Amino acid sequence: MSPPPSPHAPVPVRSRAAPSRRSLLRGVGGLGGAALVAPLASCGFLPADRSDRLSFLFWGSAQEEAGVTAVSEHFSTRSGHLTVDPQLVNYTTYEAKLNTLVAARQEPDISYLTMGTSMRLGEGGLLVNMLDYRDRFPELDDFLPETIHYWDDTGAVFQTAIEIHGIWYNTQLFEQAGAPTPPTRVADAWHWDDFVATAERVTFDAEGRRPGESGFDSARVVQYGTAPPTNPSQTLYALLRSNGADLFSEDGTRCVIDSAAAVDVVTAVSDLIYEHRVAPNPAQLLSFNSGLALMLQSGKLAMSIDGYWNLLDLAATDFPYGIGVMPRFGDEALTTVTSGATCVFQRSRFPEQAVEFYLQMADPERCPLYEQGLWMPLQRRFYTDPELLASWTDTDIHPPNFADSMVDPLLNHSVQEPTYRIRESSLVFNRLIPGLDAVWLGNVRGRAEIASHLKGVAERITSFMSGVYPDVRRDA
Repeated sequence: MSPPPSPHAPVPVRSRAAPSRRSLLRGVGGLGGAALVAPLASCGFLPADRSDRLSFLFWGSAQEEAGVTAVSEHFSTRSGHLTVDPQLVNYTTYEAKLNTLVAARQEPDISYLTMGTSMRLGEGGLLVNMLDYRDRFPELDDFLPETIHYWDDTGAVFQTAIEIHGIWYNTQLFEQAGAPTPPTRVADAWHWDDFVATAERVTFDAEGRRPGESGFDSARVVQYGTAPPTNPSQTLYALLRSNGADLFSEDGTRCVIDSAAAVDVVTAVSDLIYEHRVAPNPAQLLSFNSGLALMLQSGKLAMSIDGYWNLLDLAATDFPYGIGVMPRFGDEALTTVTSGATCVFQRSRFPEQAVEFYLQMADPERCPLYEQGLWMPLQRRFYTDPELLASWTDTDIHPPNFADSMVDPLLNHSVQEPTYRIRESSLVFNRLIPGLDAVWLGNVRGRAEIASHLKGVAERITSFMSGVYPDVRRDA
């Protein structure tokens, strides 16, 4: 799942022109079956006879399609295997197509699903319980606990891959500014104040002045130090947790984004834009109209807190880039583990082959998307075995000290993205994200006003909350 589009890489600042990935798959409960089935013939959604084929529904970039195709072709040529029929769907229409297929009882054999949808469909009995295949495929036991999400005590979905977050940066811009580069070890992670101070050193207006210098023109910034980490379930979430805060109560019945510790973090992110003037506002960021790799390469940004998946695009550029660990508010810098799920549907006639195909897609030795920098492996052995670790990290595209800056945080300093744990998470986040827009747009500024605003947001979100799933079980 490559970003964009991807179920694990939402755009940091919400744009009303395109739906967020959290809005892609809201499930089938809110739409009547008749309303969905009516357009089937005209839309061409019903699959052809697939008695000898394994259908795989997914979305992603051209690179991701090429990777999926390569694995599909290899799987299809092996003796006793069905032919895999990969179907790439644009993410803007993915929800409609999936809902239509489910309503018509014509689901694919295997499919990408977003976090909340996978848990809801699993609990509703529409998905194969991957845990049931551990005896047939013992390699499932090697998957990291962070990648297995329980919808009840015995049923679970597995992630497509692993993604975490760090500070990507243009090393040349830091050298030119004489600024220290982001630390690569969690023990040396910047405190938030250090992160802000460094962002000021690599922010320049058209006359080469920094924000703290006399005459700095915030209307003519040519290089911002960073982008605001506003994604509530990923980058912002990691910062909240590093400050001892959370978005939701442990039992999933209350939104607690109005806690004092959470208000401190949200205010600090807002201040990047409007107080320190080291980050673009949402309109400016949207006007850049390019991905992180191009923004770093062009000098529009010097650094940004973002996901591992950006390595795929960075690898295609011709400038020196690096990766550092997340900044912190409290004593420990934390990163967020994320990724959508790949699920087998109960109505598949070939569930065992579908699970086997999933394992081929999840194998870094068979799927090129790992060595190309889109995904991190799911299996423990690719982190604990030095040779296997080197097989996907000791490459021309991975920055120096990558194991320190990305592997160690994953294994020892990570938190789970909450979208698997929270029931009806699509519904909750589709209301939480716009609730925060007033802060990111600068309509609400300063800690007191932000605290008051977040109290109202928390009250509204709480009314939509209905508990939690068991989610990750480290003792399983």
